[in-house]
Amino acid sequence: MKRSPHPLVDLSCLAVCVIIVAAFLFSDTVLRGYLTVTADHPYVAGFCKFALLATFGESLAQRLRSGRWLPEGFGLVPRAVVWGLLGVCITLAFAIFSAGAPAAMKSLGLDWAPAALAGPMGAKKVATAFAVSLTINTMFAPAMMVAHKVADLHLEHYGGRLESLRRMPRPGVLLRAVDWEAMWDIVLFRGVVFFWIPAHTVTFLLPEAFRVLFAAALGAVLGLILAWAGGRRSASAPAAAEADAG
Repeated sequence: MKRSPHPLVDLSCLAVCVIIVAAFLFSDTVLRGYLTVTADHPYVAGFCKFALLATFGESLAQRLRSGRWLPEGFGLVPRAVVWGLLGVCITLAFAIFSAGAPAAMKSLGLDWAPAALAGPMGAKKVATAFAVSLTINTMFAPAMMVAHKVADLHLEHYGGRLESLRRMPRPGVLLRAVDWEAMWDIVLFRGVVFFWIPAHTVTFLLPEAFRVLFAAALGAVLGLILAWAGGRRSASAPAAAEADAG
């Protein structure tokens, strides 16, 4: 991690994270409140979970790459709004695929599938969770990831300003600006196969109330992984160039 010009910011973020985790672990009131809100207002809760956690993950990735939590043009509020809207879509997709994939399995003769996710841990539950993860990540996730990329480019075009929220994006122009080779290789292929399908298999093994929260947290984890990998590539590039020159 690069040295921060404001170490108190790092300590404050760490303290907030510790307090939130501790509240969930040790406060029945906080846990009951979370469960109630998630059950009564799933899409509002989904918006908030992704707006907070996924945006924090992107900010943390920027901290690792550049040493700043909010570099110029990051666009904290517009980015949080985009993640929140994606969170609503993801919450809806979770509801659709967690019911649809087991129903499809039942139509193939696996009559135990619809009840498996709510049942005890075992091979049937793992198989059903994998089926849900496989279908959601091959049928829904690619479109969502492309939409997220378009939104990123739209925010970048406006320098992360609030103006980006009231301006309609131009998908045709923005899609032409996408590096499709990298998008396919890193995001749509490797990311889905080696990260999201296994990670979401774990997600659907969790109680329903915690699935969207865990999915939002996974976004933060993926940001850390990509930032770490990017840092390693950046560090190795000069050494490789020196070796080639030698």
